[in-house]
Amino acid sequence: MADAAPLILVVDDHAIVRGGCRQLLEPPLSRFRVVEAADGMAAREQVARHDPDLVVADLNLPGSPSGLDLVRELTGAGRRVVVFSMHETPGIAGRCLEMGAAAYVTKSDAPDALVQAAEAALRGDRWLSADIARALALPNREGDLTEREAEILDILADTTDLDDVGRRLGISYKTVANSLVRLRNRFGVRRTADLVRVAVQRRAGG
Repeated sequence: MADAAPLILVVDDHAIVRGGCRQLLEPPLSRFRVVEAADGMAAREQVARHDPDLVVADLNLPGSPSGLDLVRELTGAGRRVVVFSMHETPGIAGRCLEMGAAAYVTKSDAPDALVQAAEAALRGDRWLSADIARALALPNREGDLTEREAEILDILADTTDLDDVGRRLGISYKTVANSLVRLRNRFGVRRTADLVRVAVQRRAGG
């Protein structure tokens, strides 16, 4: 394998997952070189030692930094990052994209999705799992949101715990629930989960 082949750091606490990623990314199936790390601290060491072209990181990492903190740290330093996670909720994917991740791949995707995401990220493009991409592509129907509705919608990008939403805004659970009814009607959706998708898209800039 030529030394010029792009180097990818795979960060996951499961050796079987790291081995599977290596098998997908290295020859003969693909064209990359791979190094591994089992947690955030080891990832930092590997980044300093190898200066990888791309980092593929899980979100559920033991110890500190957490997976999300590692993604934030790496993207803040200008590194290209592909998130490879078991989480399929658009809120988490949206948060990773806000942090600057180039791609979000779920572990239920087809095996070649990881290779496609890595290639896109190295080109400077964004890549999303099909389900996540559809979830984040809901049409914008904001209309004239009230200030309170806008606040609730913003918090929904972080949590769907209505008690937590109420605590943050200093309002009752019932007030939050009634506001969600109005928001669902406004956006033409039936579930709070669909409002979360709207909230993530809105925070990401539509």
